[in-house]
Amino acid sequence: MKKTVVLSLTLMLSVSSLAACSTDKGATNSASTSTPAPTAAANSDDGKELMNISLMVPQYAEIGPSSDSPLVKKLNEKLNIKLDIQWIPGASYNDKISVLAASNSLPDVYRIATEDYMKWRDKGVFLDVKPFLSIYSNLTKQLPESAWAELNNKNSYFGIPYYSIPHLFSMSIRKDWLDKLNLKMPDTIDQFYEVAKAFATKDPDGNGKADTTGFSVLVNSNGTFGNAAPLMGAFGLGNEWALKDGKLMAMQAQTEELKSFIGFLRKAYAEGVLDKNFLVMKTADARNKLWNGQSGIHLVNPNEVIRLDIPNIKKNAPQAELVQLMPPAGPTGIRATQTDGMGQTKVVINKNTDPKKQQRILKLLDYMLSDEGYDLLKEGVEGVDYKKNADGTFTKLETKETGSLFSINFFRRADKAIQLHKYNDQVYVKQVEQWLNNNDKYDWPNVGLGLAAETQAYKKINLTTMNTKWMSSMSRVIAGDAPLEEIDKAVSEWLKSGGEQLTTEINEIYKQRK
Repeated sequence: MKKTVVLSLTLMLSVSSLAACSTDKGATNSASTSTPAPTAAANSDDGKELMNISLMVPQYAEIGPSSDSPLVKKLNEKLNIKLDIQWIPGASYNDKISVLAASNSLPDVYRIATEDYMKWRDKGVFLDVKPFLSIYSNLTKQLPESAWAELNNKNSYFGIPYYSIPHLFSMSIRKDWLDKLNLKMPDTIDQFYEVAKAFATKDPDGNGKADTTGFSVLVNSNGTFGNAAPLMGAFGLGNEWALKDGKLMAMQAQTEELKSFIGFLRKAYAEGVLDKNFLVMKTADARNKLWNGQSGIHLVNPNEVIRLDIPNIKKNAPQAELVQLMPPAGPTGIRATQTDGMGQTKVVINKNTDPKKQQRILKLLDYMLSDEGYDLLKEGVEGVDYKKNADGTFTKLETKETGSLFSINFFRRADKAIQLHKYNDQVYVKQVEQWLNNNDKYDWPNVGLGLAAETQAYKKINLTTMNTKWMSSMSRVIAGDAPLEEIDKAVSEWLKSGGEQLTTEINEIYKQRK
């Protein structure tokens, strides 16, 4: 609690400090308060001066290329720069941003999460890159307009999209369990339920124990459902925001659709089909149940299902066969795949960095998305990260630093195959691509994506608190501790707590941008 308060105060102070710096600079040089003409600004950097550029990236399990790695040396040589890269552990990355902001020492270019981006977007902290996009064509050619529009208004782009695959996650099912129980692949939500019930009650693993479950959903700490998108969409619920009669409606206020969905989960819980531990389960817990043979239906990442999920399942069940399950059709025929934003995370350039350096950074980012630059970023350095064989195929080389991690964690094209490489087995590549292509068929759009953060209501309410209270009611209904009518009460309270005003303002913005 103390840490949260300190960080919040730190952010407030840092924003004020950074904004003041921008204001002071504008006072001493009135020309700096207006955006320079794109051509003039670009021409201010002829590329001849060696420039030091500080860059910060989150790091997770693998080790990314250091400032003196072969990949970074190639970037340095190409752009006449010297990159100083800081790889910060992912768990503490956002905290690190706050600390650097408080001391007014943010790097020249860095990745930033949605929440911090929206806090600082209009505070004079980030460079507006929109005036320069006509010069750096790879940025607009390789990143879709819809990704640029997310969390940016139509006049300014203070952040460059860090592209995320919109339809990444897919349902999967144990086909060997289907075969053992003489069941067909489920196609509708009713068939899905019958299969899940059989998985929970008819001993699909044949061990004589009642130790399997039908399916799992998660209750996230922010008051949302996890692992549930295909089921929510099937019952007509919106992906945060749905379009009803030309107006946006929050998922939390879709009373009738909620009663159908929650009623479905309530029945599943009562009959032992829904995992009894859904209230306390984490993502890793649900995945472990899949690996341990306790669950036969699970949401998976196609990039990991073949190289991680299937091998781990086969450790306990060598005959196991995990295949893709298409989203079941709901009562009105709707099918839905989890659909996420493409540009909710941003790469930003420090507004207080020297204008010439800002242009060099834009040149760097533009090069990273060119054919030559993207091949370097995604595949790494030939002879270091991979080698080309005599027959034209490629082999991955073992390295201390993973060159391709730069494209995974920092910047990349709108590329569904971001985790597929020229040195991967082509059979594997085609399998993953097929899963991802199938996902694209069942888009579940969030019609109001990013609009909440634009409203005044959003700044006044605590949406997480509202959603958590709402979810508490949903959970009680699912577990049979409250009647279905509790949903009406929960919807009413959510709207009265600020949801109604939020909805009104979001619709105003939506109408303006149509």
